[in-house]
Amino acid sequence: MADAGCQCVYVVDSAGALVLDGVADRVSALVAELGDDAQVGFHGHENLGLGWPTRWRPCARRQADRRVLPPLRRRRGNAPVEALIGVFDKIGVKTGIDFFDIADAAEDVVRPAMPAECLLDRNALIMGYSGVYSSFLKHAVRQSERYGVPAHQLLHRAGQRKLIGGQEDQLIDIALEIKREQSR
Repeated sequence: MADAGCQCVYVVDSAGALVLDGVADRVSALVAELGDDAQVGFHGHENLGLGWPTRWRPCARRQADRRVLPPLRRRRGNAPVEALIGVFDKIGVKTGIDFFDIADAAEDVVRPAMPAECLLDRNALIMGYSGVYSSFLKHAVRQSERYGVPAHQLLHRAGQRKLIGGQEDQLIDIALEIKREQSR
């Protein structure tokens, strides 16, 4: 990728299913492969409550060479960067970001602009546990209401089938399958 001009390569855990060693292993493999040719970043989701710990570990481990960068975004499922900056401050990792300023921005700017509060609810937990991409959530809730089956069961079965983004329509088949099982 660096040969093609890429300056930063990200490991992305879109389902929020990776635990600490899985993140560290993937980041380490990329750093070893890319060397000094490109930076390495990690984008983790909060679905198992590991969003900031999974970001902290590879970043802190590689802080000396400054090749691992935490992303600075916030939306449903994404780890709150303000918590990560607080952790970095406490362990002595210099980010150039003032913790109190980013905490203020999160509260005063980001939160009012968000359509809904980010929750670590049952559906988010199941998505992380089962390795399901966040685009499935709204579809699962819609099919849950349409067919009268629990959204978390739809999400778990989507994970068991290893469905990926773009296959959300298969939730209809899963809902019908669960409905048949319930009627037996």
